[in-house]
Amino acid sequence: MSPGDFASQRESAVESTEPWTFDGAQGRIVRTRHHRIFTTVRHPVINERLPDFLEDAMAHYRTALGPLPAPPNRLDTYLMDTRAQWNSLTLRLLGEQGREYLRIGRGGFATRGIAVFYDIGVFDTLAIAGHEGWHQYTQRAFRNPLPVWLEEGIATFMEGHRWDRDRAIFLPWSNIERFDRLRDAMNADELIPLPELLSMTPRETLGRVDQRGLTYYAQVWALVHFLNEGDNGAYSDSLRLLLSDAAAGRMARKLATHLGGEREARAMMMRRAGDAVFLTYFNEDLDATDRAYRDFIRQIVRPGGRDAVVSGRSPVTGTAGTGGSR
Repeated sequence: MSPGDFASQRESAVESTEPWTFDGAQGRIVRTRHHRIFTTVRHPVINERLPDFLEDAMAHYRTALGPLPAPPNRLDTYLMDTRAQWNSLTLRLLGEQGREYLRIGRGGFATRGIAVFYDIGVFDTLAIAGHEGWHQYTQRAFRNPLPVWLEEGIATFMEGHRWDRDRAIFLPWSNIERFDRLRDAMNADELIPLPELLSMTPRETLGRVDQRGLTYYAQVWALVHFLNEGDNGAYSDSLRLLLSDAAAGRMARKLATHLGGEREARAMMMRRAGDAVFLTYFNEDLDATDRAYRDFIRQIVRPGGRDAVVSGRSPVTGTAGTGGSR
């Protein structure tokens, strides 16, 4: 599959609309080929761009890191006009379990293939849509769940975009928020060692007053770029194989072989944290890989790196990677 396979679908992302209300707020349900969007947002630019953005993002998910399958059915996406509506909807969808998500400072979440976020401005709202959209996509389309470090790393990889008239152009390097935090962490000697990074989850950073949560996201963003192009592309094929295996359900069997049994593989799959997947697919020498990863980060944040990121180019190779479009 290539980006061109989606080109013939460009004509109209919106297939139908109908009225919808939430707690008295007027909204609509918008259906596209791969999404069902429930929204109360009043911002005209967001309303105009979101359906096309989500479909362009889906094409990006399925081509940027190798060919991946379509979701088996439409994905439900809730975009609310206010934080108060988002809070109310979160509790309505998840009950008491939703209270943990209310600790999120700004943004949204995805669970069971449903994405829930709210209006935080045009660019940031769509960046969140790109991030959470990856989560809801893998929750529906992948037979084996990715480890958290890779799931979150690719979600941040999917945030970078800009607009060319009415079309979203996805540029994974174009992410100033992640770059700036990565540079600050590097300069302050606050980088998280790779073995620790592989074992962390975002939940561990909720409610913290320091920058560790933002550092985590910046580093897993850099880690996916490292696996995609670092060490002269040494890990690129393995990254694509891992994603293909997870989508098809082959990753669990490979883990069982590497870990010495299905029980160990099941435990890792449930935990979704740790170095097992990394050691199986990439490199068993974590110390050496950590050194190469840190060197890659130094190349990212060196003078001129921010200018490259602003333009959507790799600070390491100078190239711009784009995703598919419909």
